[in-house]
Amino acid sequence: MKSLVPFTFAIFLLYSCSTTDNLIQQDSENSTLPEWYSANSYLSDSTSIHYFLNFQSEDSLASAKHGYKVAQIALLNTIDDKVELVRMQQEDDSFWSSPAVIQALRSSTYLLMDLMAPTYETVLRKKGSDYYEYYLQISVPKEKIIEELIKSTDNHLGSDEPFWVELSESF
Repeated sequence: MKSLVPFTFAIFLLYSCSTTDNLIQQDSENSTLPEWYSANSYLSDSTSIHYFLNFQSEDSLASAKHGYKVAQIALLNTIDDKVELVRMQQEDDSFWSSPAVIQALRSSTYLLMDLMAPTYETVLRKKGSDYYEYYLQISVPKEKIIEELIKSTDNHLGSDEPFWVELSESF
């Protein structure tokens, strides 16, 4: 009976610490890249933006947890760069360069972290080693990004249509 306690605890720990339900772990000597994975870290289509990450670690769970956080921050930084670029291109310099507008956009960009969830993720054991490779795709609908930014900056920007259209097209 004592021998089942560590095993049961290990199963419980793995189940409770998994990042999402779609995490796939493979222990294959012939592991290849997942078919959904892109070597380009950032891709955009007509409706969503996608971020892809590959992270390696000796621990499959640590690889997944750390890789997911790294991907969220990288995607957030990419979105923030795009918001800043569009803001700087606006014609009304006095409004768009005001500290209140800049702060509103920067603060609201960080709230987008709640929209980010893995679309796909896979952990593969690296052939001939004790390392695991974590592959992740995070996808966020452009419409949701714009909706959240409008909602969280409403006091300063309202729904200034040209800015939001230009921002959506920049993704």
